[in-house]
Amino acid sequence: MKIRVFGISDNSTLLPLPETTLSASWVEDDVHRWIDIEAATPQELNQLLTPFHLRPEVLAACLRPERSERFMSQKTALYMEVPTHLGWDQTEKPYVSFLCLQSTVITIHRDKLHTIEDVIRDLDGDVPLYSNNSSALLYYLLVEIGKQTVNAALRVRAESEQLDQACHENPDALDPQKIAVLRRKISHYAAVHDDHAYCAGVLQTVESAAFRFSEQSRFFGDTLQLSGLAGQIIAGTADRVNSLQRDYDALVQSRVESRLQFLTILSAVFLPLTLISGLYGMNFNDLPGMGIKSGYLIVIGIMLATAFITAGYFYLRGWFDKS
Repeated sequence: MKIRVFGISDNSTLLPLPETTLSASWVEDDVHRWIDIEAATPQELNQLLTPFHLRPEVLAACLRPERSERFMSQKTALYMEVPTHLGWDQTEKPYVSFLCLQSTVITIHRDKLHTIEDVIRDLDGDVPLYSNNSSALLYYLLVEIGKQTVNAALRVRAESEQLDQACHENPDALDPQKIAVLRRKISHYAAVHDDHAYCAGVLQTVESAAFRFSEQSRFFGDTLQLSGLAGQIIAGTADRVNSLQRDYDALVQSRVESRLQFLTILSAVFLPLTLISGLYGMNFNDLPGMGIKSGYLIVIGIMLATAFITAGYFYLRGWFDKS
């Protein structure tokens, strides 16, 4: 388990604090804090959160190792589960649990998140919050997580553009495995974005001791607009990836039709030969040419001539150009 505690200075930046145990007095004092908990077991979390006397349903949501409650608002606590852009190829997608108390924001996550590390690095004095309180910190964290998802979607868009360009230059180079990976990524990012949009929308209905939207509407009201813009980018990227899938399907269909056409031509060329060989394969004594000394060679010649004439006819008609 890794636990870090930060205070919010008068300059709206983070100040590392030496505490490693949580105190019930933190809910009542005027100091705004951020507690980040990484890779804690349910037993460790239970011990850490006990001083806050959380309601059973909130505590149970915090302790579960998998997602359970996407949003829960109570009088003294606000709980959210926000997925991240990571883990698109994992069965259990990573997410961050936000537990917001009156002056404290607690983030709980299983794995190390670069977004959390970036926020800690940025807020050490270079980039201040819009205000020196926990709501400003919550806003900054949600925006940064959302931006990381959009950046990931933009990278997928760039990959799809490169693949699309390569497809135009050499259609045979289109790799279905790459398209499948892009589709899985964008599907994950779309689901993550939907959850972010849901949280941004529900936050605008919260009025409690833990969070009052009416006091933060100037900033949190913009999160829905940012979410809408992110949705447009993800939808556009999804359209591009789907277009690549359609191009590949058309290429495969063209190959199948080409091979079927070649087999059809081949069957048409050999059909007269099959007819002749079938006739001369009948068990009769009196067949045309049976009494001629060179009858075998004459029949073979007729068959070859028929094959060449049929193939030449199809060639002059341009059938081989389409195969």
